[in-house]
Amino acid sequence: MNKNNNEKDEFTPEEKKSYLTGFITGVLAAVLVIMLVISGPMLYHTYIKHDMDPKAKAEAIYKLMQKYYIDDIDKDKMYEGIYLGMTSIPTDRYSYYMSTEDASEYNKNTSGNYVGIGITVSGDTKTKNVVVHSVYNPSPAHDSGIKKDDIIRNVSGVDISVDNYDDVVDLIRGPENTTVDMTVYRPSEDKEYDITCTRKNVDINTVFGRMLNADGTGYIRITNFDGVTPDQFRAELANLEARGMDKLVLDLRDNPGGLLTSVTEIADLLIPKGMFTYTEDKNGKKDYIYVDDDCLDIPLCVIVNGSSASASELMTGAIKDTGVGTVVGEKTFGKGVVQTPFTLKDGSIVKLTTSRYYTPSGVCIDGVGISPDVEVKADADFELPDLSDDNADIDINKDVQLKKAIEVIEKK
Repeated sequence: MNKNNNEKDEFTPEEKKSYLTGFITGVLAAVLVIMLVISGPMLYHTYIKHDMDPKAKAEAIYKLMQKYYIDDIDKDKMYEGIYLGMTSIPTDRYSYYMSTEDASEYNKNTSGNYVGIGITVSGDTKTKNVVVHSVYNPSPAHDSGIKKDDIIRNVSGVDISVDNYDDVVDLIRGPENTTVDMTVYRPSEDKEYDITCTRKNVDINTVFGRMLNADGTGYIRITNFDGVTPDQFRAELANLEARGMDKLVLDLRDNPGGLLTSVTEIADLLIPKGMFTYTEDKNGKKDYIYVDDDCLDIPLCVIVNGSSASASELMTGAIKDTGVGTVVGEKTFGKGVVQTPFTLKDGSIVKLTTSRYYTPSGVCIDGVGISPDVEVKADADFELPDLSDDNADIDINKDVQLKKAIEVIEKK
């Protein structure tokens, strides 16, 4: 076959050189791609796994912040954040760090007493008012005539609203035997009152009692297990016994717990002689807590709900395991671990989960809770009455759990 005049039998030297150069370049590129496919993940893995000393890493981050962060760095707040992060343990929601300021407030709250006038307040975001939620009795506030639902208008010359809500407590508190001037508005009378209170060491009420009926059924609610709670409980128990109590309903609903020492002292008054609870730490060491045989010998019923936690569950578990009483209500929260506060030199506190606790029968209810002997769910719109007001009534017909507890205890 004849060849076209435009076709060639062979490449020119220049074309051969260009072809060989392109071929070699292509081969090298293909080899490089294959090497990257094979070794790339290994190289990337090695890169991202390059270890850094924690201190060096922190210093590197700080240098980056100094160089690039747009605003000034508050070192104190940054360090506080580091401490918070160290105690933020993913598997435990109860361990945490408290600054010196927060630790001081924590110590006041758990002791159950503080220097002030004896009120709790709440903020109403709709009206912008700061309202007296409860008044302790006895207290300087009670003696001065401050009442529940009073609206705080002014404290020591400072106008009060929800905008400076956080300052209210600091303004009211102060050294013992000093005075604080307040202006309150009483909606029920449409009238303002100028009141001067003398700050005193106030015990926070955590125990409230009533006689429920003429059949001798007494009622005690414990809101927290604080340092003052055992003495308050003994006093209320003696008061009800003097009034003829021969059956007791113990209300632990919405009680988040508190001090192990406090709940143990109260258990000593209710639980027969024997083991109240025991704890076990990370090394398997067990600490047993016992109560003696001098206890209340009358029918007992305890009411709990999903907000009864920690020390409340210790009490409930012991009452249930020993058979000394009947548990009515709803399954408890399920906090079966113990926290220990460690105070550092600067007054800050690290609170760590250090052990699990067990009921007398050896059950750890952490994450499980305690099921009642008689299950009764509260009505959806029911709220526990505020018993800090001496005139507050308990409407048994509205409280289906309490009503059932009375029915149970009267059959004993």
